[in-house]
Amino acid sequence: MTEDDASGDGAGQARHPSGLIGAVDNVLRLLSMFEDHEAIRVNQVARDMNLSRSTVHRMLATLGHHQFVEQDEGSRAYRPGPALIDIGLSVVSSIDIRAISRDALVRLRDETGETAHLACLRGADAVYLDAVESNRAVRAGSRVGWTVPAHATAIGKVLLAELPDADLAALHPSGELTALTPQTITTLEVLRTELETVHERGYATNDGESELEVRSAAAAVRDRRGRARAAFAVTAPSSRADSKWLQDAAATVTRIAKELSERIG
Repeated sequence: MTEDDASGDGAGQARHPSGLIGAVDNVLRLLSMFEDHEAIRVNQVARDMNLSRSTVHRMLATLGHHQFVEQDEGSRAYRPGPALIDIGLSVVSSIDIRAISRDALVRLRDETGETAHLACLRGADAVYLDAVESNRAVRAGSRVGWTVPAHATAIGKVLLAELPDADLAALHPSGELTALTPQTITTLEVLRTELETVHERGYATNDGESELEVRSAAAAVRDRRGRARAAFAVTAPSSRADSKWLQDAAATVTRIAKELSERIG
């Protein structure tokens, strides 16, 4: 048996069912590490899986070729690639998160009278998975299918606030952020300060940062381990979304997101 076919130490092999393909098992075990880590490194994988660095390099090179992982040029760590993310988003959007959250989104819309959104984080972007639009004539429209820089949205900022500082910096290596409006945060330093506040209070806001005439508040939806998997936002035209509305909306979206998180857990 070659090293690529091995799946760890002898004790580990003894616990595996017969017929297991070692190389496939190793690849799946490697990919499962992203469940607990935003990024992984060769030394870390080699140590945790009891494999040589050369074997790990070949595994990651193969996964990189198929876009299941991608390497950050600065840190040299590996992150989930677009192919893996697309598969995950497909499963999440079609089976789990959208189905589980739909009633909560409707309730968020009904309680606030404004458009409710569900989104997840993909790299430095917020990807909008679902929405329930306001019944009002003038309203914030659905963003389903949109990909928007996360730092310019409440729903993206509340998810960015969950990242370790090193991972946040890796997403913005130049330290400069794209401006969508004159209100958008444009430096990593200012974003860090904003995210500290978001993390402390448990919700994020957007005051004309993605679209000038829009305000929103967002809170994270967590799994049973307490990790943010997606987020809710309630969005309204700024013409009727004053500071009092923003405060009330933040309280409502935080409560509904927490209730859904408890249900998931």
